[in-house]
Amino acid sequence: MSLVNPQPSLEGAGDIPPEEGGQVEDFWLRIARQSYESSSEWVDANLRYQWEKSLSLFNSKHPSGSKYHSAAYDKRSKLFRPKTRTAVRNLQAAMAIAFFSNEDVVSIQPRNPNSPEQAAAAVVAQSLVQYRLTNTIPWFQTMSSALQDAAVQGVCVSHQYWDFEEQEQIYTEVDEVNNPILDEEGRATEIKQKTALTDRPSIELISPENFRIDPAADWADPVGSTPYIVHLIPMYVQDVLAKMNDGEWHTLTVEQLLSTTTAEDDNTTRLVRDEPRMDPLDTDAGFGEIQDHKIVWIHKIIINKEGNDWCYFTAGTDYMLTDAKPLLEMYPWLRPGERPYVMGAVNLEAHKLYPSGTVEMTQELQAAANDIWNQRFDNVRLAMNKRYHIRRDRNIDLDALFRSVPGGAVEMDDPDTDVRVIETRDVTASAYAEQDRINMDFDELQGNFSTSTVQGARNLNETVGGMALLAGNSSTVTEYVLRTFSETWVERVLKQLIRLEQYYETDEIVLSVAGDMAESKLGFKVDENLDNLLREEVLLKVNVGLNATNPLTKVQNLMAAIATLSNIPGVAERLNLPEIAKEVFGQLGFKDGSRFVSFDEDPRLQELMQQLEQMQAVIESDQQKIQGRMQVEQMKQEANLQAASMKSATDLRIAQIKAQLEYIDLQLKKADVKTRKDELLLQREALINQIADQEIERQAEIAESAINPSDMTQEGKVGIMARDDYNMVPYAVG
Repeated sequence: MSLVNPQPSLEGAGDIPPEEGGQVEDFWLRIARQSYESSSEWVDANLRYQWEKSLSLFNSKHPSGSKYHSAAYDKRSKLFRPKTRTAVRNLQAAMAIAFFSNEDVVSIQPRNPNSPEQAAAAVVAQSLVQYRLTNTIPWFQTMSSALQDAAVQGVCVSHQYWDFEEQEQIYTEVDEVNNPILDEEGRATEIKQKTALTDRPSIELISPENFRIDPAADWADPVGSTPYIVHLIPMYVQDVLAKMNDGEWHTLTVEQLLSTTTAEDDNTTRLVRDEPRMDPLDTDAGFGEIQDHKIVWIHKIIINKEGNDWCYFTAGTDYMLTDAKPLLEMYPWLRPGERPYVMGAVNLEAHKLYPSGTVEMTQELQAAANDIWNQRFDNVRLAMNKRYHIRRDRNIDLDALFRSVPGGAVEMDDPDTDVRVIETRDVTASAYAEQDRINMDFDELQGNFSTSTVQGARNLNETVGGMALLAGNSSTVTEYVLRTFSETWVERVLKQLIRLEQYYETDEIVLSVAGDMAESKLGFKVDENLDNLLREEVLLKVNVGLNATNPLTKVQNLMAAIATLSNIPGVAERLNLPEIAKEVFGQLGFKDGSRFVSFDEDPRLQELMQQLEQMQAVIESDQQKIQGRMQVEQMKQEANLQAASMKSATDLRIAQIKAQLEYIDLQLKKADVKTRKDELLLQREALINQIADQEIERQAEIAESAINPSDMTQEGKVGIMARDDYNMVPYAVG
């Protein structure tokens, strides 16, 4: 079978025809065996040597095949500079600062922020994830170990599932006074009830050598594109028998289980990791004779057949433990085409399925640092403890000569010719300069900032700006590594954890805490809609960005952003002060700022607010009085102005009427006809009566405005009368 694509052919596959006198091999068992064997061959040929070398460097030991293990270096210096271990520890420390300085590392947002249901669903999901990562899942230990696997072996692998285990318990039924209830035969009535022993999500970290995929899988999505997955699980015999007794697995004898020995019993990668200790998973090591405590290797197989994933378990490659079932039946919370495994890395290498870890990238620099250090150490020892040339067959006290006791004496016949001291020059400065250059290259590649980096960069004159420049360049590499790790492993694992919570969570305490959080933040009633909220899709993001490994820089950037936004009108009132305080104190080493800053309402402030409201009420009442007086004065002034205006208008009208009377008198004098004279007389009387009426109305309006000044703002009546409007006078002219 090809090592490039060891996927066994599934088209037309069936049971293998038996050999003479043999048995038919099951189809699924054959697929599992061939997948395991071909993947093991590829791993042994391409990955295992580098894994073992990286693990040795991480353990500060010279790897297999090093010259320091040869006989020529038996008496020479074989020291190992632990720069690789220091680099990995620095990376883990940076991870702790970046991910765990604040409890709210994960940010879960609704897909539609304008929807109250999705906003409440995001709050509930974040509360559930936060509770599980804090209380039931050893998240710091898991994450730190995953980062270590990725840095040393290039990849880290985890399995996400819901760990559920129940046990049937028997209770005695009692009455209201706690007396046992007896049956017809006089025996106590018993009730069988199943109780959940374990009911929680689990994130299981898997050793990279115990996880096999097809080497031709897509480098961008190795777990989702591989046609098969082989998960090697070491289990105690008693645990396997317990699953058989529960009917979960097919029944096998202990002898059959112990006979399924595979190459995993002599896994050299595990031996190098545990060096110098013996392999604890080796069944034949003879640590104990109790069969129930021996280790057997169970294979969990996932096979893609005709576009569907099937999953089953085998004991080694010899026996089927379960029948093949659809993967979505065993993991109903998965999306179509998704697997419950996640593979992450700290370094991206295009088109490479297993990228190099940070240990592999610096292994040559580590070897050079060890070589220079050991040579310099040998030189120092030779300079301090000289070598001698001694003539054969001379009477010399060799023991006293080799001891080199201060103040001691060595007996010999001829000191000038019997012994010659070999002078060894002391170490020159070039050895230390070369060591500094190697340290700088190592730190630059790993993203470390140490004293050796400062000593090797004297051209920066050790100024504050120069030190900040060095630290900034180093932190950039570290932040890139952490961002890669977050994108490839952390976010994908937490997204599967959210779906596990949405599908399986039944803990009343956890759900009530999440519901109370949503109600307190949004005022959303979740009692009736909790099941619907758990089905809502949410967006998850891990809060890791630039300067994530420098807490002081993060605080300074946060303060600068707040100061900039505060200059915009209306933004300062919308700042979330509790979250700002939590972030600042979290970056400075505290979980939150609740012990230092209280955002609850101060009772003294409430009293001051009440006093302020009372004073405002008094001021408003005084202002109303003043405004009333001003309005009265204004109304009086308006009434006076209106009265004056009315008087002037009336006087003008009276003057006009008088002018008309004079004109009529003039016309009367000129009239020759009696009828015309009578007409003019009538008009004269009408005008006189009109003048009288106008005067009466004006006096009445002035009297009424004096009684009710507010009505003076209205317009007064203005009488207009034409000569023809008083009466129809016959033969009237003009």
